[in-house]
Amino acid sequence: MLIKIIDFLASKLKYVIALYIVLALILIFTTDVIYTSDSLYYYKLAKDCVAASEFYPADQHLYEDYIVSPIYVNLLAGILLIKDSSFSICIFNLLIILVQILFLYKIAERIFSKSTANLTILFYIFYLNTLGLVFLNLTELLFILLLMINIYLIISDGRSTLFLAGFITGISIAVRPLGWAFIAAILSVHLYQYIKDKKIHLRKVGFYAGTISFIILFGIFTYSHFGYFEFTSTTGPVNLLIGANDDATGGFDATVHQKGNIGYLENPESMTYKQKGDFYLNQAVKWIQENPGKWIGLMPMKIVHSFVWDDISVTALMNIENWSLLKSIKKIFLEKDINSLLPASKRDMTILYFTVQFVHHLFYFLLLYLIILGIVSYFKGNYRSTEINMILIFSIVSILFILTTVGAPRYRYHIVILLLPVAANYLERKLSERREIAKS
Repeated sequence: MLIKIIDFLASKLKYVIALYIVLALILIFTTDVIYTSDSLYYYKLAKDCVAASEFYPADQHLYEDYIVSPIYVNLLAGILLIKDSSFSICIFNLLIILVQILFLYKIAERIFSKSTANLTILFYIFYLNTLGLVFLNLTELLFILLLMINIYLIISDGRSTLFLAGFITGISIAVRPLGWAFIAAILSVHLYQYIKDKKIHLRKVGFYAGTISFIILFGIFTYSHFGYFEFTSTTGPVNLLIGANDDATGGFDATVHQKGNIGYLENPESMTYKQKGDFYLNQAVKWIQENPGKWIGLMPMKIVHSFVWDDISVTALMNIENWSLLKSIKKIFLEKDINSLLPASKRDMTILYFTVQFVHHLFYFLLLYLIILGIVSYFKGNYRSTEINMILIFSIVSILFILTTVGAPRYRYHIVILLLPVAANYLERKLSERREIAKS
């Protein structure tokens, strides 16, 4: 029965995508989006730039805590110039998702097969976090799109396309510093090819030339209006400190900034983002040197915070403000009363919320299970793919970033998305075996 359902959905993929778009548009037109946390901060920075008619970072951002995603904030400011509303951001996010679907399909088809590509897109569509990100104002969607374009261009392997892939990798770094992990993955693959072939493939140098070109051009652009050569976020020190202090839990916990703790600043309004970054870095490094065992001991919890639950955007999808699965579970166990989660008038919403979360997490853990089986099957098999190796190395380096800083479900979203073809290929092979058995 399951095979028939999957085969039917795969054969009607265009209609499934069309329904997905219709559903997303209905939700966009009927949802009153209210930004909080990082979504609100990006929105505020973009509004600052629009009001001052300046690019980000503007002079007024010199005394912020850090510079964050300069490419994304400038792009966001451009969107707000056209139409200052969350609606325009939601439409932009939906467009990114549609382009993601196109490139993810092409990558899965090129690496594996058309049937695997169909199943990959079904996984993507039924993974609710992706749809939920439409209603948030975060960097994840744009960052992953840039990675997908990079991978597709690298598969083409032409000299000009490699330069363009490198240039876009530079853009991804300006969206999220994690783009450096992609550089590390490409460098690892190229070094392996050099060792194996015992010769340098000069056309591959174009990739690094493209990245360096973007960094120089964008850094000069930022310097021209801000006075500092910045081309990416400067959030590394504060993230390192959040994961390296006496109160650290492995997840995001802002108590480190409270008075009496090592991240507390006496007069933050008089300190530039550079001074704050230096302070956070020095405090984090000092704590790690004094507590190496504790720092290493926190690493498993960082993995827990990143992979064990999956409430990246489902709450936003259900239009519930300031409510997360983790907070809800803590509330139940601490207060022993599920009724305290929402007022009595919203009791039905409580039930619906936990039902959706339960089904969503079942699907998420199924995806993780298939991804793990797919990776194991890949290494047991007698074939190797440069593209899969690149994605796996990138995933490993991304996890290393988490281990050294702080864990959060958002930080592994790109890993799950880029490994969907591996999970889909494993399931497709198993389904093919079942079909053959059924025929015989």
